Amino acid sequence: MIRRMVLSRTYRQSSRPDPVAEQVDPTNRLWHRMEVRRLEGEALRDAMLAISGRLDATPFGPPVPIHLTAFMQGRGRPGSSGPLDGSGRRSIYQEVRRNFLSPMMLAFDTPIPFSTVGRRNVSNVPAQALILLNDPFVHEQAAVWAERLVAAEGDPEKRLERAFLEAFCRAPSDDERRRALEFLASQAEASGLDPNVAPNDVRVWTDLLHALWNVKSFAYLD
Repeated sequence: MIRRMVLSRTYRQSSRPDPVAEQVDPTNRLWHRMEVRRLEGEALRDAMLAISGRLDATPFGPPVPIHLTAFMQGRGRPGSSGPLDGSGRRSIYQEVRRNFLSPMMLAFDTPIPFSTVGRRNVSNVPAQALILLNDPFVHEQAAVWAERLVAAEGDPEKRLERAFLEAFCRAPSDDERRRALEFLASQAEASGLDPNVAPNDVRVWTDLLHALWNVKSFAYLD
């Protein structure tokens, strides 16, 4: 039954509105298009690991100990912290401790494991943007992604196109390409880098790739 549902034409629709259908069904009650949907926190984390090349897709096995930040204090705190990237394992294999929950997962509405939850909340709050801007895991994976891209592709423009394909499954528009190259140049200048080596400097590419993870196209499915 599930296979028939997900392969149906209705399920595979785009979220782009049709002007005629919008007039007839403005609230989308008849499902003439897909609703725009944000990825869950676990899916966002897994996507970052997959794009950076760090994802370990090995199934099963024991849970990975939770990474403890300096702010995660309290009774029952584990004696040691797990790795920041969770050993590259999928989010489903990360240890869950009721009093020491992942800040990133909390920001993206992971159910609090104190009681049964019938439906997951879906919020849109400033903390989510701040997590994507400031979380050490996000910074770390942007750097890992940058190192892989710089090593794999020598031409900056081709590298940029590859980054967009990996993050958004599409090539950059002319405006996005121009803005991204301008951003790389401005970051290189701000860092005092030699203009001849700046286009291949991992640091400026880390900054750009980190910015791509904060684009709406990455977190929302349309």
